Amino acid sequence: MRKVSSIIAATALMISVSAASFAATPAKKTAKKAVVKDWTFAVFLNADNNLDRFGVEDQEEMARVGSNENINVVTLIDRERGPAQINYIEKGKIKKIKDMGELDMGDYKELVKFCKFIKENYPAKHYMIGIWNHGSGWKAKTDKSVVRGVSYDDSSNNHITTNELTIATKLCAEALGQKIDIINMDCCLMGMVEVAYAIKDHCNYFVGSEEVEAGKGTPYDDVLKGWKPSMSSKELASHWVDAYAKSYQGGSQGRDDSTQSAIDLSKIDALVDALNGFSKAIMSGNYAEKVMSAVEKTVKFEYPENIDLLHFMKNFKPLVTGDSSVTTAISKVEAAAKAAIINNKTTARMASYNRYKDAEGIAIYLPQRLTVESKYLDLGFSKNSMWDDMLLTLRSQRDVKVAVDGACKGDFKGIKSAISEAKKNPRSQYARMLVRELNYVAYTEKKIPAKDQAEFDRLFKNLKGAMQAR
Repeated sequence: MRKVSSIIAATALMISVSAASFAATPAKKTAKKAVVKDWTFAVFLNADNNLDRFGVEDQEEMARVGSNENINVVTLIDRERGPAQINYIEKGKIKKIKDMGELDMGDYKELVKFCKFIKENYPAKHYMIGIWNHGSGWKAKTDKSVVRGVSYDDSSNNHITTNELTIATKLCAEALGQKIDIINMDCCLMGMVEVAYAIKDHCNYFVGSEEVEAGKGTPYDDVLKGWKPSMSSKELASHWVDAYAKSYQGGSQGRDDSTQSAIDLSKIDALVDALNGFSKAIMSGNYAEKVMSAVEKTVKFEYPENIDLLHFMKNFKPLVTGDSSVTTAISKVEAAAKAAIINNKTTARMASYNRYKDAEGIAIYLPQRLTVESKYLDLGFSKNSMWDDMLLTLRSQRDVKVAVDGACKGDFKGIKSAISEAKKNPRSQYARMLVRELNYVAYTEKKIPAKDQAEFDRLFKNLKGAMQAR
């Protein structure tokens, strides 16, 4: 999502006054062969929602600088009440290139079609693709959760999921005949390991925000002013972050809270390897309580289960100083994450207080109460890493502690729950861990109240039997 409530009223008048000076004008037909420039910056601008006025404003920002002999600036914009069109952005002019009719901008295939159009009509040595819209990380839609993904189209009620980003970027790279040099998501909450993993094989660099963005989003005029054709992809991605932050530190966008970082996607595999090592170390011990304690102190974002990865590692490390395997694993994650983050900036609405000062550039899913949403397990990142296995293990450890503590007070709800789960899944991790812990506290430490021992023995026998039922 983008944060819009605080500035909609202020921008509405400004946009209505300035729109005339940047009105889209039809392009003249030409048979000229497309010239290969150094860069093409193509923005998939989905304003078919409550961000419509900001889409208009951002095209106007682009037109303050516009394309030049080295850089093409092109948008595919779909507005809230009106058909989509492809525009070529020149200095002082938004030139309509093609009417597209009503499009479903929540369909990743439209992004792929746009990239094919760009390759055919605005070829370049390097490509930066922008996805402009609401964003919210990784989640798919369920009946009881917020819809997470990117590029929400209110007309179709559709959006691009995180797994579809993998398909889309693959097909876009194929259409362009090369990897996408930079992908920018001018959206909220997309600066996550899970999102970076989804696009890593088909893009070189990723620029995005860990937190929600203000409605104004990217200062496109500031970015384009400092965009030199000689810049490498890495330099341009880093410049983007600097221009973004400067604009929200009393610059062109005023003063507001913001996060923005640039990620080297070639380093994501190494980061995942380090996260796997960390996950293995955690699963070998009993760290649920310490993880929850560290998460409590860690920078969280609009969805509090999105936490800053490096700040979490910093908070967790002092809690496990006695386990060298875990502290070594933490150090490896820290090194890998810092290698991947090539630039990170945060800004604050108040000069005296920056709530994001400890946000270091990339977020990850780690809910404080360790309640893992089932849709998370469907992500490519989850299927190809051990992070979700670690989360499930930690959740089981948490549930086991609650059940054991209850049993020691004569409360057997946790055991009954484990019996029910084991009947459905005899290999239940929770049931297996619970049997081990209950066996110790009941028959070695003898902590079950004497008056409840017979009932405990009966339930414990039922639990073991349920685990052997199949």
